[in-house]
Amino acid sequence: MKLALVVHDFDPGYGQGRYCVEIARRLAGRIPVEVHSNTWNAGTLPGVEWRRVPAWRLNVATTIATFLPFAARSLRHHPATVVHAQGLSCWSADVITAHICNAERRKHLTGSSLKARVFVGAITPLERAFYRHQRRAHLIAVSAVVRCEIETHYGWDGPASVIHHGTDTERFRPADSSAERDAARDRYGLPPGAWTWLFVGEAVKGLRETLQQLPLFPAARLLAITRSAREDYEALARQLGVADRVFLRGPETKLELAYRATDVFVYPAGYDSFALVASEAMASGLPVILGKPIGAAELVENGRNGLLCDPEDPESLHTQLNWIHSNPEAARQMGLAARSTLQQHTWANCVEATWEVYRAAVEAGSPS
Repeated sequence: MKLALVVHDFDPGYGQGRYCVEIARRLAGRIPVEVHSNTWNAGTLPGVEWRRVPAWRLNVATTIATFLPFAARSLRHHPATVVHAQGLSCWSADVITAHICNAERRKHLTGSSLKARVFVGAITPLERAFYRHQRRAHLIAVSAVVRCEIETHYGWDGPASVIHHGTDTERFRPADSSAERDAARDRYGLPPGAWTWLFVGEAVKGLRETLQQLPLFPAARLLAITRSAREDYEALARQLGVADRVFLRGPETKLELAYRATDVFVYPAGYDSFALVASEAMASGLPVILGKPIGAAELVENGRNGLLCDPEDPESLHTQLNWIHSNPEAARQMGLAARSTLQQHTWANCVEATWEVYRAAVEAGSPS
């Protein structure tokens, strides 16, 4: 068997890229692996060959549109037994991983930029055509939520499996000592001993709603790490009178330290196909509060290894925050249960489940 992984960017710094890096790294000693991508940002991986695919990187839409024909050419020149595409990345695949469904995402873009809304509106018809063209492939959905969306919006009726993203439980772990925790808090300027919430991700996935809870919890601090523009949220914090308790930060290369520095992960998102940040928080031993509709919520048994809230109901989020504040020991045990859950959802588990899909695709004789 020879594997071709097709992805726009082979880069462990974002979801699809990290997924492909883990698959390539863990299978390279087992079978030949080739990566067909526009960029490579993963250092040296023994046993993995890179086939560079040209693309016009003016914006996301031009990247996708120009990558597709060049990926097809690259695969013709370097054929493989199994072609594994990451969503809309090549027209002929044996296995497709759906990381998102843009037809569903389009319904949740209130508050997003005009650029994002235009892109999703333009790409959805192409994505629909892609999934209708690929009926003989095996679909891997990163959550049951995504599987249902692909079936509902794009009429998928081919073989499908749900394989949740893996998590690096060695990198994402609780602090080993109070000294390690204190050092992590110092990194972000957090006061010693302060009850601190953590939000990580696009601001539209619940940062406003989290900020609005702060006036109700005078002892709380909020560390928020986001790639989104922060000016509006800084202004909201001032308006709410909590600016001195809010620590807004840009992208973080050592995100594991943020989890070790804080006490609860708050992510009241109304939409997210999975949310690696949620599983990383759980692996780090934090009690989590997640929006019920997101993919990572499938890992949570409400009240045992995490808490779920209704993103449309601020009182729901308040109730869960208040429970954690009022029950610190039970919250700590909840965090330990979360980590135990994630130890069954490592990258090794994810890759082994994916390997079984490859074997089934070969046995079924699906043509590339």
